[in-house]
Amino acid sequence: MKANREIRIEALKRVLNGRWFGRMLIVMVIVSAASNLANGVVDAFYKTAGIQTWMDYMAAKAQAMRSGLEYAVPSAAVARQMCGSTAFQMFIGFIFGGIAVYGMTCVVLKAAKEDERGWCRDSMGGFARPLGVAWLGFVLFVRIFLWSLLLFVPGVVASYRYSQCWNLKVEHPEWGASQCLAESGRMMAGRKMQRFRLDLYFLVIAVALILAILPVELLAVSVGGLFGGLLDMVSRLLSMAAIVLMVLWMSVARAVFYRALKHDREVGNVEVRHD
Repeated sequence: MKANREIRIEALKRVLNGRWFGRMLIVMVIVSAASNLANGVVDAFYKTAGIQTWMDYMAAKAQAMRSGLEYAVPSAAVARQMCGSTAFQMFIGFIFGGIAVYGMTCVVLKAAKEDERGWCRDSMGGFARPLGVAWLGFVLFVRIFLWSLLLFVPGVVASYRYSQCWNLKVEHPEWGASQCLAESGRMMAGRKMQRFRLDLYFLVIAVALILAILPVELLAVSVGGLFGGLLDMVSRLLSMAAIVLMVLWMSVARAVFYRALKHDREVGNVEVRHD
């Protein structure tokens, strides 16, 4: 298995490749725009039709309590309507959230493999199988949530156990959610701590970025005026560019980690067959 340092260096080379950096940004923008558009259409329809969800009810109730007003308890019919509208909103969220995760996973995997064949078409593959990616996202969420009910640590362990399921779904679109999750668990056996250390490295970088940006923001506030505004704008643009670069670097590093896992597993299988 490759060391994390090798994984990070290989991933950084892929990200700094101008072609793949642009392609990852294109896919990120497309899938994010599709997800935001779908959720916006649902929200607009609900507002136009006067349909309320449980989130709307809780927000209105909290606002009423802050204002010292009473808020009526919904009737059984209204509660059923809110359950239905909330369920449909979550369904749309899982569909387009799955499409977005599938698209980004596909393009970073192709970047890790330097496979330029049909990178855009394949990254949009989630649109061709929306129910499959939605079901995988839902089952993954439920399993991690149920483990998290025990304690925080079991939830974290479960998230690492199932961390390869989207990579497996991209490479095997015909697989169901259970098969992807089961294979991810087998691949991550004994490798969770290495993956945790890989993620921890990027967490430290994120904290360092925040600490580096904070003095500049404070200086912009203290200076004020035109210069302060320009300084604030420049710092925000630079910080946004740094965050995007770091997110893409981390995503490709995870894809390189997956490929290293897959390679070790294949080599291990070959050795077992020869024995």
